Amino acid sequence: MSASLSTPTTAPQHAVLLAATSASVIAYEILIMRLLSIGQWHHFAYMAISMGLLGFGAAGSMLFLLFRRIQRNLEGWLVGLAAATAVSFSLAFSLSQKVGLDPLQLVWQPNQWLSMLLTYLLMAVPFLLAGGIVGIILTGAGGQAHRMYAVDLLGAGCGALAIVPALYLGPPWTVLPALGCLILMGALWCGLKLRRTNLGVIIILIAAGLLTTVYVIMPPVPKIHHTKALPMTLSFPDARIEAKRVGPLGMIDVVGSDLIRHVPGLSLNFGLEEESPPAVLPKQKAIFTDADALSPISRFTGDLDELRYLDFTTMALPYHIRQPERLLVVGAGGGTDVLLGLRHHTPDITALEANQQIADLLREPFAKFSGHLFAQPEVQLEVREARQFLHATEARFDLIQLSMLDSFVTSAGGLHSATESYLYTREAFELYLSRLTKAGMLAITRWLKLPPRDSLRVISTALSAIRRMHLSPHPEKHLLFIRSWKTSTILVSKAPFTMEEIARATKFCDERSFDLAYYAGMEMKRANRYDVHASPLYFMGAKALSGPEAESFLRRYVFDVSLTTDDRPFFSRFFRWDKAPNLLRQLQREWLPMVEMGYLFILATLVQAVLVSGVLILLPLLFLRRVQKRASQTGAVPSVMDILGTLVYFACIGVAFMFLEMALLPRFTLLLSHPVYSAAVVLSSVLVFAGCGSLSVRRFQRLGPWFLWLAVVGVSIWVVFHAIAGDRLFHTAMGWSLGARVALSVLLISWISFFLGWPFPAGLRVMAWKFPGLVPWAWGINGCASVIGAVLGKCLAVSMGFQLLMLSACLLYFLATLIFHVGFGNRYRE
Repeated sequence: MSASLSTPTTAPQHAVLLAATSASVIAYEILIMRLLSIGQWHHFAYMAISMGLLGFGAAGSMLFLLFRRIQRNLEGWLVGLAAATAVSFSLAFSLSQKVGLDPLQLVWQPNQWLSMLLTYLLMAVPFLLAGGIVGIILTGAGGQAHRMYAVDLLGAGCGALAIVPALYLGPPWTVLPALGCLILMGALWCGLKLRRTNLGVIIILIAAGLLTTVYVIMPPVPKIHHTKALPMTLSFPDARIEAKRVGPLGMIDVVGSDLIRHVPGLSLNFGLEEESPPAVLPKQKAIFTDADALSPISRFTGDLDELRYLDFTTMALPYHIRQPERLLVVGAGGGTDVLLGLRHHTPDITALEANQQIADLLREPFAKFSGHLFAQPEVQLEVREARQFLHATEARFDLIQLSMLDSFVTSAGGLHSATESYLYTREAFELYLSRLTKAGMLAITRWLKLPPRDSLRVISTALSAIRRMHLSPHPEKHLLFIRSWKTSTILVSKAPFTMEEIARATKFCDERSFDLAYYAGMEMKRANRYDVHASPLYFMGAKALSGPEAESFLRRYVFDVSLTTDDRPFFSRFFRWDKAPNLLRQLQREWLPMVEMGYLFILATLVQAVLVSGVLILLPLLFLRRVQKRASQTGAVPSVMDILGTLVYFACIGVAFMFLEMALLPRFTLLLSHPVYSAAVVLSSVLVFAGCGSLSVRRFQRLGPWFLWLAVVGVSIWVVFHAIAGDRLFHTAMGWSLGARVALSVLLISWISFFLGWPFPAGLRVMAWKFPGLVPWAWGINGCASVIGAVLGKCLAVSMGFQLLMLSACLLYFLATLIFHVGFGNRYRE
């Protein structure tokens, strides 16, 4: 193998091992997303993507440093790496759970940064080993690199597609051994075809035994963070898990205990009324999704008087303003909002629940305990996502209720600050308002935060939606805002609130010691009466947002409480860089609720990704003469400009590719209704059609170095099309069936992905032809740059939105193509 690497040194039979490895690795990546969501929180999904790319980038540097040794025993290296990868899937995750990472302590305990780095590196090990397999095969493919690259992408696409149904078979960690077996079978098949069976078979059998042993001795079960609701509830003496369901939408646990009582923001006046019956709360069971997001199932015997306690929550306000005939509950969960509707004799109740497994639990086996709640004649249960349902229906509702859709810990700690939510965007509010009757109301109840954040953002978004719909010249008259000691409820009415309705709200609050926070024309002295703060912050913020000084207030306020849109749907992201010094000073005096841990964790991941990737990319440059000497042994001698061009080109296309992927993943969550569905469809479509593009690249190369400009134009046209027509197309398709929406997603993604498959194999072909010794390094640069692109892309998406992120990707592709044309174009002509 001292000959030029433009001559293939890997056989076609290696394609099977390559496909098996790629399929296993992408499936492992999605499994890690699920495992980290269970043990920690959803934003760790982007850490999983970063870890995977870091491993692949490190593999490129490893191949470069071990270049000669690998050449001498290619088959041995492939078998050894396959065996190590199979075992590492379970082992690496199990070891990472013993590190003791606590992301909530990153700000206060410096040693947690070391724990984070160690966790990060441990989880990257399987990707490093698998990246070695992929890198060896691609590096040795020579002029056939585009075909092997296509196999790599097609295998990964199949893995992304297959993992979703596999998640129905059992908890995510039970699937890990199957991924290891898939790689081992690929290695065994490859060895048999190449008739190199003796030592290879022995190694594979030993690996299979180790894989089983590791899984039994150190099962890769995620360690659930102690502040999540499930472990806290299980600490009750009599707590027990009564039911468990698993699936791609989450791990569902139902816990029973005589001590469970969950009524957020219950008035302290409950039971103190004259001649009132005893203050008794019903027995409850708790539903948890991914060990968090508690939703209670309350015992119901059919006696509506048992539900009197619900009338002492802020969620009951709309029933004391206008009596609804038709109610829509978004996020039915255990049925609290449905019970509240029954308590007030609402004749037509539609309850939406996105998770089929939660709906099944309420039908059976907890139907009797809940009084057959969803079999009541007034109640209709729909297993659909809210916006998808509302786009499909022409029905009009008197009240649409969204209550407590996240847990207190995740909300207070800002753990959703980097997570998209399409229920609270301006487009969502416009949809809600369009499905209300003329006197209908939207009621949003959330956890109370100090300083105010969620409530002010709801008001900003609601006011913008009312103005865009031209409902009224005085949108502030459509708002009513109250708070308890724990929760806030904001009513957004399609018709202005009358003084009589304001009087009813005032009576409701005074009887329960709730605070009126805002209505149009309210005086400051009326606010802050019961749960007294140093100043009436909620009133002052709401009044400022409703008046002419709104823009000035948004600029001055310590948090970002501006409206959210479908292009920037990060409702819980309030962090402002320009206010960071004030916030850091506040951290010295305040506690966790002041911190947006989700966003800070993404930033921490970015810092580590940049540092580690920088080392892996620049390390070979410390041995520049060795780089040039090695390259000269297999091809021409690269100049410093050639090396610099290689660095910038492969870095640009790596970052650009991930920018687009980081925009597409959350963007298509809107259309597909859940991040897991989006991850499976987007990743599989991008990889499969990029693979098809890679296969076709040789035909287009006949156009010469100009052919890559065609890819830039194709990507740019798609981005412009999406910016102009994407929202309209998505909103039209939201009412379609899941299968139809998946088909549309694949169709849309196939266009851009086809062109995304061109730049990497085109650059790799130039390297394999002219500087084959630089191929592993170029491949490593691309992987390391992708690490940075994944995390930086997430940060930029949160800060500036998806459209600008995709535009940035286009600019990077333009720069890369310019470098290709100027620096490598003459190589093509040769």
